[in-house]
Amino acid sequence: MPAKFALLITASADKTQSHLSAMKFARQAVSLGNEVETLFFYQDATAVANKLTLPPSDEPQLGELWEKLGNELNIEIQTCVAASYRRGVIDKTEAGNQAFDSHNLRESFKIAGLGQLAAAMSKTDSKLIHFK
Repeated sequence: MPAKFALLITASADKTQSHLSAMKFARQAVSLGNEVETLFFYQDATAVANKLTLPPSDEPQLGELWEKLGNELNIEIQTCVAASYRRGVIDKTEAGNQAFDSHNLRESFKIAGLGQLAAAMSKTDSKLIHFK
């Protein structure tokens, strides 16, 4: 029976090895017939959802890599609402609510609460894997 996983990523984008390890885990899990149901970014990891960051060209472009992975493997990418807003990552809806003239949430990312992660975990037999 295939396993189901939810990945929780809390590592700062400066800790690229954690992000790259999570990506490798997701690809490997899917290639073995398992399912990765969600990618959930929390704490400092939410910064990768900011489409306005410009890492040096010789470093991995983590936001783009996460979007590519989510799209290729059809995995929902969620970023914690409170942690994102605290770090200046704002979606279109909240930008309108706050009368901001722009937003910076990457297109493939969705704002979600911790409750949504908990609900997803309680509805399935998913295993939570934490990358910090």
